[in-house]
Amino acid sequence: MALTSSQLEHYRRILTARRDELAAATVRAESEVGDQEDLSRRDVGDRANANLAREDLLQEADRDSVQLQQIDAALARIRAGSYGLCAQCGQEIAKSRLDAVPWTVLCVRDQEISDGRRSISTAATGGAPSRVTL
Repeated sequence: MALTSSQLEHYRRILTARRDELAAATVRAESEVGDQEDLSRRDVGDRANANLAREDLLQEADRDSVQLQQIDAALARIRAGSYGLCAQCGQEIAKSRLDAVPWTVLCVRDQEISDGRRSISTAATGGAPSRVTL
């Protein structure tokens, strides 16, 4: 059963709120990275700690940026009328999945297939599998 207009509005509100949350976090992270820039007056240990903190902030900002792109794409799918349909098989994505990951593009089955492919390809390259669910 296709999503109703009230369900679509519900997801639009959730996605918009999450987008606003991530955008605010990105501004805070950029500000904190800027605060870390003046390391010249610090000793070696303080500079090392500041560099680690800066790297953590940059990695978090990178993850947030990816999620912002996914959220913007989900909002575009709502506007286009294709939200809630699996990008792989075209079937409806379960409401429980949309509740858990409202920016998802794949149904559970196709996400598991995608994760399995990623796991195989990652094992071949020696990297760790991603814990991020798309």
